[in-house]
Amino acid sequence: MKGVYGFSIKTAVGGKPVVETFGNIKKTPEGPVVEEEREPLTDVFDEKDEILIISEIPGINGEGVTLDLRGDILEIIAVGKNRKYHKEVLLPAQVKKETLSHSYKNGILEIRVKK
Repeated sequence: MKGVYGFSIKTAVGGKPVVETFGNIKKTPEGPVVEEEREPLTDVFDEKDEILIISEIPGINGEGVTLDLRGDILEIIAVGKNRKYHKEVLLPAQVKKETLSHSYKNGILEIRVKK
């Protein structure tokens, strides 16, 4: 099993930097552990009328994507032949579940949901 680990740093003008990790290497009290499931790199954009979520999940096809929206938490599950991804995303606003839509192309999952 291969280990993947990375991080992104997000800052806003005058805001506090936020470090977000991604990959399948998790820190435990016993030391680092490589898990089968990866956490994808994900960005959330709070736009005027909707929330846009973009997640990098290479190595799967569009049929392997499952989305579950519970209140303000979006769960992304993606399963491919050799890869598995899982992430829970806290949305910045209340959304309308029935407006959830997504598209997948070239390893990029784009999710839109109306406020």
